[in-house]
Amino acid sequence: MKRALTYSLGTLLAFTIMLCVISIAKSEEDINRCLVKYRSEWSKPCSQCQDYSKSYRAYFRNECKEPLDVKVAAQETDRRWKTFSRLNMQPNDSIVAYACKGTGKYLYWVRKAGDHVIVFPSDEEINTQFGK
Repeated sequence: MKRALTYSLGTLLAFTIMLCVISIAKSEEDINRCLVKYRSEWSKPCSQCQDYSKSYRAYFRNECKEPLDVKVAAQETDRRWKTFSRLNMQPNDSIVAYACKGTGKYLYWVRKAGDHVIVFPSDEEINTQFGK
């Protein structure tokens, strides 16, 4: 009887840990769905670009009910990434990533506002990893 109880407690503990891990993974996966690219455009006037004939912009919006910290990036034709960050982005707020001579590629990272356990990659890391 004692052995069966020990086995049951061990199984219960393992099951509980597994549920926690799944819950955390699901939570992180769900938070990524909060930031949605809702529009993009090419060759629109851009005060930050001398020549905007090849400019690219990607517009993102927080579609969840909780604030987010986000980092977005748009790739230039020289394969470098132009990055933009916004902390405590409220529901329905938006952020734009642009490239003056864009490729049409974009990246984004999301975390719950103030969650410093998740660290966004630096610009150097982004260019090293994705600038190919």
